[in-house]
Amino acid sequence: MNENKECFFIAPIGDEGSEVRKRSNKVMEYIVKEAVSDYGYSVTRADQMDQPGSITSQVIQKTVGSELVVADLTGHNPNVFYELAVRHATGEPYIQLIKSTESIPFDISDLRTIQYGLKVDEADQTREQIRGHLESIEDEDTEFDNPISESAEMQSLRESADPADQNLAEILQTMYRLDNRMEKLESGMMDLDFKSMPGSGNRISSSQESQIESLTPEERLLFSIIKDVQNENQEPVPKDDIIPIAKNQGMSENRIKNVLKELMMDGYLYQPDDGIYKTIY
Repeated sequence: MNENKECFFIAPIGDEGSEVRKRSNKVMEYIVKEAVSDYGYSVTRADQMDQPGSITSQVIQKTVGSELVVADLTGHNPNVFYELAVRHATGEPYIQLIKSTESIPFDISDLRTIQYGLKVDEADQTREQIRGHLESIEDEDTEFDNPISESAEMQSLRESADPADQNLAEILQTMYRLDNRMEKLESGMMDLDFKSMPGSGNRISSSQESQIESLTPEERLLFSIIKDVQNENQEPVPKDDIIPIAKNQGMSENRIKNVLKELMMDGYLYQPDDGIYKTIY
């Protein structure tokens, strides 16, 4: 076992003496360090780096180059999410933590996140869960999937000249969408129905708006096209009007049809009649 591995701890730090700093210190000292030290990791946090030069550059270097990253999502700190996204892009091992009293952010709710508390029994349980992750990492038995790596894989398959790869991309995309839909249904977030359609007098909820923001670039493109045309014409949009606009944006006709199906399946579009589409708002 390599005894000189580095674990970079990404977390809200706060000012010296603040409650945020006190909590971060406790999580680092009593949970993260105790869990990873037996596996040969030393733990570093951004405020503990003393090299001269740009702190931001050093943080990114640690985020990319460390053998392990542990990210505390408590407080939904934007810097933490930015650094975690950088780590996701590398495809290297990471572990996500969040305080048990807080909700996991929607965009990464399908990624495994360990919930922690600072009571003795809660900290013990959290350390054991981290060690379970580390066992998988040591055995090289875990693939660190995340939205960035999944999107890159899908794009590579779609751009392949092999029809089998293209078909696989469509199958995988459908599986991802079905899995995502199940997550939303189970959490009660997919509460769309015809009462919330245009003209009903009901506003779209903030959770539904956040779901629209989470669409893939292709889905957002089609959704935006349909929304703009229907707002201009004050009526649903025929598919034959959608296709040429989307093709001018670089999408193939087959892909346009498949993405329309995905948007329908997830409840972002509905059809008042065959061959015409309307957005949920």
